[in-house]
Amino acid sequence: MNRLGFSLIGVVIGLSLQTSALGEDRADIARETTAGVIAIANLDAQIAQAGNLPGVEDLLLARARYLADYDALERASALTEQQPASTKALLQRARTRAALHRFSDALNDVEAAEAEGADRSQTVPLRASILIATGNAAKVRRSLEAEVKQHPGLASRTMLAAAYAMLGRLHEADQLYAAALADLHTTLPFPYAWICFARGLMWAEQGQDLTQAERSYQQALRYLPEFAAANINLAEIEAARGETQSAIDRLTGVLKATDEPEAYALLGSLHLRSGLLEQGRQEIDHARQRFDLLLMHAPLAFADHAAEFYLSQGHNAERAWELALQNLHNRETDRSVALAVKAAMASGRQNDADTLLRTHGPSVGLYLQSFDRTLPQ
Repeated sequence: MNRLGFSLIGVVIGLSLQTSALGEDRADIARETTAGVIAIANLDAQIAQAGNLPGVEDLLLARARYLADYDALERASALTEQQPASTKALLQRARTRAALHRFSDALNDVEAAEAEGADRSQTVPLRASILIATGNAAKVRRSLEAEVKQHPGLASRTMLAAAYAMLGRLHEADQLYAAALADLHTTLPFPYAWICFARGLMWAEQGQDLTQAERSYQQALRYLPEFAAANINLAEIEAARGETQSAIDRLTGVLKATDEPEAYALLGSLHLRSGLLEQGRQEIDHARQRFDLLLMHAPLAFADHAAEFYLSQGHNAERAWELALQNLHNRETDRSVALAVKAAMASGRQNDADTLLRTHGPSVGLYLQSFDRTLPQ
């Protein structure tokens, strides 16, 4: 799953956050927050207490987002699809469908909610998050800039930061992420961890600055040590510079709490590198089985990272091409284009790769460099 695309929806879901206008000079000062293990226990208690009542979906999405709990994601989807149509239910379904990368369906729900009189303060940021995730940041940039001027705060700043990042305006995006951190006034670790993670992902992929990325991932993990995606991305950086045992230890910790296939795939490749051939093969086989199962239930949500798997540890370039093309048709971002280029080249479709490169911007090259680093052969 494209972690940024999924996490963008978190901006508009909210977790009972309180914001206040704090000075930007305090942006990078670590805040005292509830310990991650306690915050997760509280989240689980809220989920248990809510049962299947409306509103539990957002709690389930939070669990999926931070802990890679895809059973929670599937449960949230099932609940929203069962709800009778109402303005509130349409917005909830839009958020859940967007988290599953069903972007077209999510936009239809937003439009239906607006037709029913939904508050624009809810629909505008949700639509913007979907447009950014589908490669249309330029269409919402001006409206997001106006929103930051009129209503500066966590949601407006992080949304504009994400748009700027997609448009290559990385330093402006970074300043907005820093300001968003300064705006936070909550003991919950989740929003702090998310902003730090988004910042790290931006520097790793668009900025090609692994030092900045690592710093942000580590900061995210100081707030929420259990944050699965941040641990996996940090393990990728550690593995790339030869810190194999550190990456193995980190991924082993992740897999104590989740059945995340990307973690299994990377761990398997590291065990192969370390000479533990049988263990490595078993872990990669398990990753393949998990990806195939997840693709059966939510094909659009997992097409991108499954394509990456089949380009590398999965050794199936044809399958990677099919998935990369499916992902590209769902959202034409620079990252999706780069993934399709890699899959086209690996599957012997050089003409398709050349066409994609010729018809898209230079930012695709940055993602190609990122894939060269993160796709172990």
